[in-house]
Amino acid sequence: MLESFMHLPRPTPPANHRHVQQSDLPAEQIYTLVPAPKGRLAGCVIAFLLGSWMLAVPVALIDQLKNAPGPAAGIVSGIVIALGVATAGLGGFLFFNARDRRRPWPYALIASLAATVVAAVISASQPEYGLLLAVPALVAGVPALIVLAKDTGRP
Repeated sequence: MLESFMHLPRPTPPANHRHVQQSDLPAEQIYTLVPAPKGRLAGCVIAFLLGSWMLAVPVALIDQLKNAPGPAAGIVSGIVIALGVATAGLGGFLFFNARDRRRPWPYALIASLAATVVAAVISASQPEYGLLLAVPALVAGVPALIVLAKDTGRP
């Protein structure tokens, strides 16, 4: 007798406690997210890849950089690594938050990417680096800067 009492069907919960599925709602009540602009996504991906490249090259050339005469190669390497970390970090952060329109982040990415391009061009003066950083920065970084600058101008 007790077992049959325990398996009684439960009453339906009140309307404000029921789980509402999207198919239960009329079309005007369904909220859809606005997709992120493709230019912003492309700029973030290129910034992340360029920042990662700026980190990988000094690591790959560590033996040549240790034997370089003078402190110039070490200073340039430090600047390249610091800007690579900043650019890759901001590019990845903004890629995953591409719909967010907070104002300081896109400008920080543009500034970091511009500084990365400048550092890559400066690194071409070091014989250890050659054009390993300058060519990708000019080929990929400058178009990414243009796309991101145009994107920040949009409301």
